[in-house]
Amino acid sequence: MKGADVMKIKPFPGYENHIASNLADKSSQEIQARAKAQVEAMIAYELPEGMTMEDRRIPGPDQNQELKIRVFKPANLPEKAPMILDIHGGGFVAGTVDIDNARCIAIAERVPAIVVSVEYRLSGQDGIHFPKPMQDCHAAYIYMHKHAEEFGGDSERLGLHGSSAGATIAEGLALYLRDRNEIQPALTVLNCPALALNIDASYSMHQYMELKMGPDNKTVGAEATYLGGYNGQNPSYYAFPSYCSDLGGLGATMVIVAEYDTLRDSGLDYAQRLLQFGVPCEIYQAPRLGHCYSSAPHPFTDFTHDMMAWSFKREFGLLEDLKK
Repeated sequence: MKGADVMKIKPFPGYENHIASNLADKSSQEIQARAKAQVEAMIAYELPEGMTMEDRRIPGPDQNQELKIRVFKPANLPEKAPMILDIHGGGFVAGTVDIDNARCIAIAERVPAIVVSVEYRLSGQDGIHFPKPMQDCHAAYIYMHKHAEEFGGDSERLGLHGSSAGATIAEGLALYLRDRNEIQPALTVLNCPALALNIDASYSMHQYMELKMGPDNKTVGAEATYLGGYNGQNPSYYAFPSYCSDLGGLGATMVIVAEYDTLRDSGLDYAQRLLQFGVPCEIYQAPRLGHCYSSAPHPFTDFTHDMMAWSFKREFGLLEDLKK
């Protein structure tokens, strides 16, 4: 992989295409071909026998607005199964529920749980920006709680999972729910989150500049688009949770970061702060892997989904038979 030769990177075997897809410079034909192969692998999925995947429409937070949700239900679910809201990534400005099909299937099957993926509005389209994407996800979460019986789910056992920008929105949503005294997620999984704006000052950014995401001009970057522009003030901590001065009262959290990710250190710093505020938090740094590596089909991706499932099971009270 010639484009990565200059970096101090030794990809986890089998993730070469994924690392190539994260390179800022994709000018070579080899890197382009590898990035294309990664995209094709990411959107491929196979529905397990007995699992259903159904698109539904629910009311959005704005008047006359509808949201599309995609519901994954594994076979042989128990009555009142736990439910997990999945929030896809895409840098706030791209992505659809389609890119998380394989991930949702993996989590739904392993827990087992009903997984609902939400098609929130993307920033930059029709003047959309924060807080509307988060409000869409909040509407989906509250809908799941209020209509749990219709799903066959348990209204008191809800979880959150988000990857990349979706993890940013998920944690902002967790804080929003805390502040409004609404039902807390049993577990929030932050998969390679983007929680701060000042990552240029981090070690991980300077170690892996070849993996830098977004333009040098911050005013046209995804973060600025999500915020609707900069105004000289710190953003709402519902937009970028690192700006929250008090993280107390949040529910259990799992933070996953990747060694070869410019966002790595901001995720680790936030996880440490959660622990300092007494929030139950588990931290995992994936070795020799890049941003959102679990979008690539691989046995280690399966291992990561296994870890998520164990954590959801623990917080949903599904491991009681292990007690001695």
